[in-house]
Order: sequence, then structure tokens, then C-alpha cells
Amino acid sequence: MRFVGFDPGGEKAFGWAVVEAMTDGLRFVAGEVVSGAPSAVAQSSALLPGAPAAVGIDAPLFWVCEGDRSADAQVRRLVCEAGGQSGTVSHVNSLRGACLVQGVLVARLSREQWPAVPLTESHPKALLRVSAAARAFVSAPEFTGLSEHIRDAALAAYAAHAFVTQTAGWHNLLLHERSPFFPGGTEVAYWFPKQRT
Repeated sequence: MRFVGFDPGGEKAFGWAVVEAMTDGLRFVAGEVVSGAPSAVAQSSALLPGAPAAVGIDAPLFWVCEGDRSADAQVRRLVCEAGGQSGTVSHVNSLRGACLVQGVLVARLSREQWPAVPLTESHPKALLRVSAAARAFVSAPEFTGLSEHIRDAALAAYAAHAFVTQTAGWHNLLLHERSPFFPGGTEVAYWFPKQRT
């Protein structure tokens, strides 16, 4: 099974990655930094024999009408418990335009390209802070010298793998939200560890 991850950003700051589930764990296949969602979807799709098993996207894929998202509050708490800064997990209203807009675009394009594929939001920097397994994954030699955008895209694919395999100790943060709004026009998930590991 192959999984795709996206790290939306602006000009020459949009990472994508493809990872493959092997008998001994996940393996990084390839990744690149491009300038937008269409290129990221097209290039990653070229490395797949068909649809990926799931897609992970490092951007807010659902919003709430008022206040902070419950998901962000939970992830922020875990990051702080792990010794990180609360600012690692920003409020949706304070994020840069490229992350928000390109995140919605890549979710929409992924759904058009692969209509039945599950989509999950991810937060790679928070994941690195709270998960030893995620840190071990990106410490593999194939990540040496790669940009942070590709690494974060690979971690988004890592979260997509956790979603599909229902990895023990992970859960869907979306289930704790009240009346979420999906700007990409399709329901998504947000798989993240329940606690530090």
C-alpha cells in the first residue's frame, strides 16, 4: 500500500511525499517541493499504480464557526506536555494564507483525482514532538538532506497510514468537534496520537 502526504505552502514551498507500507514498516519512496496543489497531486500520482490507500494533509481541513478547534486544543496540550511551545499549534484564524488556501485546494484536487480515498488532516511538527515512532520514521537515512517540506509531507503520509490501519493509540480528533465546516466540500478525519509515546 502506498500513502501520499502533502505539506501545503506557497511558491517553491509545497512539499509532497509518497510512502509505502512494507512488512517491516513504512518506507519513503519519493518527494519533491513544488509551488502549488496541482503540481503536487500530478507528480505524486505519477508514482502510484492506482489510488493511494489514504492521503494526509498538513493543513486545517475543517473549521469551526467560533472559537478554537477542540482538535487544536488537544494537540496543543500534548505538545506542551512534551516540553514544546503552545505556538506550535496555531489557531486557524492566525495561519498564513498559503497553508489554508493550498490545503483546501489539495484536499479538493485529491478528492477529484481519487474519489474514494480517505483524507486526514495532520500536524507533522506536533507529531514529531509527541511521537517517538514518528521521530524514528524520519530519522531513516533516506531523509538525510531532504527539505523540511518533504519531511512534513512524509509525516502527513505517516498519519494517513495510521488512519487506514487504525494504529493503536491514535484517534480521530474530528469526533470531538461541534458542527465542523469542511471548506474543501468533503468530510475528512484528523488522526493523531491520544498521548505522548
